[in-house]
Amino acid sequence: MNKKLFLTAAAIPVALIVPTLASAAETVTVTGQNIVNETLTVHQLPNNAIVNAYQWYYLEKVASEDGSKTSTNKPIAGATSASLKVPVEAAGKTIFVEATTTDGKKYQSEPRTINQLDLAITTPTLEGFSTSDFVAPGETVKVAGVTVTDKAGAKLTSGQITYSYQWFYQLGEGENSFTIIEGASGSTYTIPKDAIEKGIKDIIVKVKAQVGTSFVESPRSEVISISKEPTDTLSNDIKNLLVNDNKYNVSDIKSFEEKIKALESKYQALSEPAKGNVSNYAVLKRALADVDLINKLNEKVDKVGGISDKDLPAYIKEIEAAYDKFDLLQRSLDVNDALYTSIKNLLNEPNDLEEIKEVRRLNLAIVNLLSYSNGISQYVPSDKDSLQGVVNTIEADIAKLSQNYRGAVQNQTILNEAKADIKKVEQFIKSFDKLSSNNTPNKQVTVAKSIRSTYEKLTYKQLKLVPDKYGQLLTAAESAEESQIATLNNDIDSYIGEDIYPINPSASSWQSHVNNVARMVKEYKSLTKASAAQIEGYDSLVTLQKDLKTAEKVIKDMDAYQKLSGVTGVTESKLNSSYTNTLKAYNKLTSLQQSLVYNAQEFLLNTPKVSVDGKVPADKAAAEALKADIAKFADVTKFTFNQLEKAVDTAAQSYKKLSSGARKYVTNNYLLTAAQKDITGVKSFYKKIQTAKEETDAAKQAKKIESVQKAYAKLPANQQHLAKEQYEALLKNQIIDENAPNIKQLNDELATIVSNDQYLVSIDKINTLSKQYSSLSSSDKKLITNYDILKAAIADVKKAESFMKTYEKSFNSNPSTVIKAFEKLTSKQVSLIPSDIQKWISEKQQGQQQMNEQALTLIESINSLLVNGEYIAGLEDKVKDIRTKYDALSAQDKKIVKNYSKLTQAESDLKKVADVHALYKVDGDEAAQKAWQSAYGKLSKKLELLYKNMYPQDTK
Repeated sequence: MNKKLFLTAAAIPVALIVPTLASAAETVTVTGQNIVNETLTVHQLPNNAIVNAYQWYYLEKVASEDGSKTSTNKPIAGATSASLKVPVEAAGKTIFVEATTTDGKKYQSEPRTINQLDLAITTPTLEGFSTSDFVAPGETVKVAGVTVTDKAGAKLTSGQITYSYQWFYQLGEGENSFTIIEGASGSTYTIPKDAIEKGIKDIIVKVKAQVGTSFVESPRSEVISISKEPTDTLSNDIKNLLVNDNKYNVSDIKSFEEKIKALESKYQALSEPAKGNVSNYAVLKRALADVDLINKLNEKVDKVGGISDKDLPAYIKEIEAAYDKFDLLQRSLDVNDALYTSIKNLLNEPNDLEEIKEVRRLNLAIVNLLSYSNGISQYVPSDKDSLQGVVNTIEADIAKLSQNYRGAVQNQTILNEAKADIKKVEQFIKSFDKLSSNNTPNKQVTVAKSIRSTYEKLTYKQLKLVPDKYGQLLTAAESAEESQIATLNNDIDSYIGEDIYPINPSASSWQSHVNNVARMVKEYKSLTKASAAQIEGYDSLVTLQKDLKTAEKVIKDMDAYQKLSGVTGVTESKLNSSYTNTLKAYNKLTSLQQSLVYNAQEFLLNTPKVSVDGKVPADKAAAEALKADIAKFADVTKFTFNQLEKAVDTAAQSYKKLSSGARKYVTNNYLLTAAQKDITGVKSFYKKIQTAKEETDAAKQAKKIESVQKAYAKLPANQQHLAKEQYEALLKNQIIDENAPNIKQLNDELATIVSNDQYLVSIDKINTLSKQYSSLSSSDKKLITNYDILKAAIADVKKAESFMKTYEKSFNSNPSTVIKAFEKLTSKQVSLIPSDIQKWISEKQQGQQQMNEQALTLIESINSLLVNGEYIAGLEDKVKDIRTKYDALSAQDKKIVKNYSKLTQAESDLKKVADVHALYKVDGDEAAQKAWQSAYGKLSKKLELLYKNMYPQDTK
């Protein structure tokens, strides 16, 4: 309780004394009501008064020392404007306003007394409890409504009112006798959980309000009774929903549903604290959930008619599985087993005789999709489209079987492989869309190579499904460049030679030759790698292209010289310099390059004239004789190396002996200089020849001779002529390497190792050819045009050898793994497998594809364990018999029994029932009986029936 508000108001503080005015002949007029919260306003001022300040005062009586009372003025804090909203504190007091002018004069209004507050308060109203009659332990009661007013007319605001509360409870049997509840002094009161036990059964509240110094106390509220009656009744109604822990008290599910929904509404109407008093709400909550499950399953059963035949078996299975999850309590909502009976009527076990007959027919049809010849299988029919039709028919017939027997169809791997093979072949045929006769030969060969790669990966069975026309199209595309290869070889052969080029160019034919060579190079580059390998002399063609450019420069220089020689006034020195430089360039050319310089003869015959001025020397005749000897050096083909070397040495000595004046007459001395360079170049080349001659190892000598050949090809024409004799002698006397590879023989052998997608040689032979290829030099390897055949063969050997390892490891223990690996081999790879192994695999394949009558019979027996969703009588013995027969099957045969899970389920269900039975005690105490009832109540309908069948005495 707020004790301050129940005490007498405190004394008013001592007022601030303000002297009264000496003279107040003139007053201020104020308007407004003398009521708290009303506004008083200065209405009239004295004449000629200019007011710049106001102050409102309380007029109070103060006792003096002589016992008399005098008046004093107490300023009202903050009241310094022309208007004043009358504060609560002014109630019952006298107030006035004082106005001060700019010249210090003060004027006052007539005092007026503010009305005293006369408070009134309404009876408090309460809220927060669940019902209109009772409040439950734990609930919180709240003062919801109380109104305070002033009878004198003051308009009070909520902020001016202060409330305090006190709660009471009725004590004893006295009428309207209430005692204080200690500590209950707030606007809310939470009923203690043990209120009734403590005697707190009827409660009231009183409210006290204060405005300023005025107080008012409310009448007591209506009496609110504390009771558990609403929740006790609800708890009792929920309790009555059950007959026992495993059975609802239900005779009609619809009325039961209405009842529990009504109870739920009552529960939800309770406050949270009151809900806590309903200790068995979990029973109601479960009842609501269980009714919902039953209703939903009923709805699902009602929709059976709208389910397609395809989806119906799975749909019914879902319904059956859902009902099987119901425990005994839930199933008690299925009044008279109405839902269970509806589900039983839906269950239609397959017609075993007809379905097994159909399974046997389909097994035979699938096995007959394959035929075997020489240990290799192929499809029947061998036409892709016909095979697709047969497969579709078989699949459609399998789909017509009930779910229980679809899994009994054996060898479906054959069916799946057939579909996969058909798809593979269709993809292969689709690849021919990229092949067109309008494509360039190169494009056709390139596309054909890609198709061939796919073709090589097809298995024998797949190959047999490919129509012959596609093989013919592939072969034609692969050979699209053959005519181009022949033409290009002929063209190249007509352009290249050993010592000279045979084209005999002229000024008019020069550009056409250049264009032809460029065309041949371009055509070569457009060929596929395999086709390009069949072109002979391409390196020489590239050399010719370079030689044409080199020769063309010399040709242009010679033409420039000829044009210069015909120009009048050209100095001899300029003309001689042009001739000499051009001749030097010509002499640097190889024999092949010189054969392209069609204007060389005309140039050589048009030597420049050189005049010699000055005094004639005494040895002029010797100089002219030397000039004649040097002139012979213009054609070194008339000399052997030794002859030229000797003649050059003689000429050089003679030149040294001439006087400086005579040397001027040797105007062709540049021929001597050129001859000397040729001698030096040939001697250097001879050293290479000598190194090669001295090599005694055939292979090493061959490499050195190859180096000599390259050096010879780069020698200028004069040096080639001079070195030719020893060069040819080196080649003629080359050491023969008996171990040198025979490139042609290896190429020929590779061309014959495969035919019609079958290898004609063994794995050992392919490995031998691979070793021969590996031993070749990099340059020799480029000459093996059939390397692609060898490369494919090496890859196939690896696949075959890998398969053989699998065969040796697993054929006896796990033949299916070997058969699966064998089926993945291509036609060529299969041809590398020994025929006896192919035969054994074929026999094993056919053996595994035989129909297993025992497995089919076992499937029938397992399906017979249930009739319309209920286990048969004598289940235990029947299950033991089936288990014995199943365990006797091979691992492969066990896979055929697709309904094996039904057998394990039956075994599991037998164990569950036995475990519950083990809890049953005829003379058991209450705890034992309750444990059995709890376990029994959790059994599904199917297991409940099985239990009653096996242990009827337990449920009597």
